[in-house]
Amino acid sequence: MSFGSIILSVLSYIWDLTYTWLYTIIISFTSLETVWIIVPIWLSWFFAEFFQEKQGTSFGNAISNGVIPFWVGIDWVRQITSQLISAQITFGMLTLGKYFLSALIMVYGLTIIILGIKKKEIIKYLGRIREVTYVLVVFTPFIYGEIEPSFIYFLSAIIFFPIFYGIIEIIDRLTPEPVAM
Repeated sequence: MSFGSIILSVLSYIWDLTYTWLYTIIISFTSLETVWIIVPIWLSWFFAEFFQEKQGTSFGNAISNGVIPFWVGIDWVRQITSQLISAQITFGMLTLGKYFLSALIMVYGLTIIILGIKKKEIIKYLGRIREVTYVLVVFTPFIYGEIEPSFIYFLSAIIFFPIFYGIIEIIDRLTPEPVAM
């Protein structure tokens, strides 16, 4: 195998990861089923990110941010159950995995709420809207059946998190402070 073909293979794999990640972000806007949950996720992110969390996450803000994954987890369970009842999906390991992921998201949201009420410092990191939003945006299309699970899907979600975080951090620093702050 020549050096050029190795480089081409690497670039091709990087493109596959990038395409999968972008597709994951965009696909939720193409389905009426997912748009009802994805739009509030993005809107809550935008307002919290640029109007509440420019100077850090407060305990109250983190508690509010914990409600979002808890509610989305409930909606995911509703969606999976609805798909089972209407025979769009069958009960199996994939469905169990979706229920498990939904339960994890609800536990994550509840943990944020509880730790925020107890004023634990770790919540300023765990309860930041950027992290909450990313997890929900990446997994919603999977739960709703818009994306099939694959190694490249999960790998792209992991690899692109720091890139997403960094881009938002740059935008956050470049945008002016809201008048209220």
